[in-house]
Amino acid sequence: MEDRTMGFPSPAADYVERSISLDAKFIEHPAATYFMRAGQTYWREGILNGALLVVDSSLTPCDGSLLVCRIDNELRIKRYRAHPKPHLVNLENGKREEIPGQTGDYNAVLPVFGVITYIINDARSAEFDDCPVI
Repeated sequence: MEDRTMGFPSPAADYVERSISLDAKFIEHPAATYFMRAGQTYWREGILNGALLVVDSSLTPCDGSLLVCRIDNELRIKRYRAHPKPHLVNLENGKREEIPGQTGDYNAVLPVFGVITYIINDARSAEFDDCPVI
């Protein structure tokens, strides 16, 4: 017996979605993307201790970007500010910090490891509040 289909498309074909790919969503430059864990909580930035950070080392930071910086042989999270002149902001105390290596020395290693593009927190045990009580 020969199977003959009419050749009409399924009415549900318009509702078929591609599967979700977190790699496609979160990784724009695979060769320059790293996953890191936050070592402490930064409430204002929405980063909880242990959060998964997606860091792209190929991006140039813009005003307000969160960065992973190599300072004193440690990786630290800082906020980049472009005005009035480029500087970093310490997330623990809000103070401005000079960007190491901005002295004009071409041999200086800049501290920026990469730009944080996504922050993934475990929402099962976390609660965000505009004014956390500590």
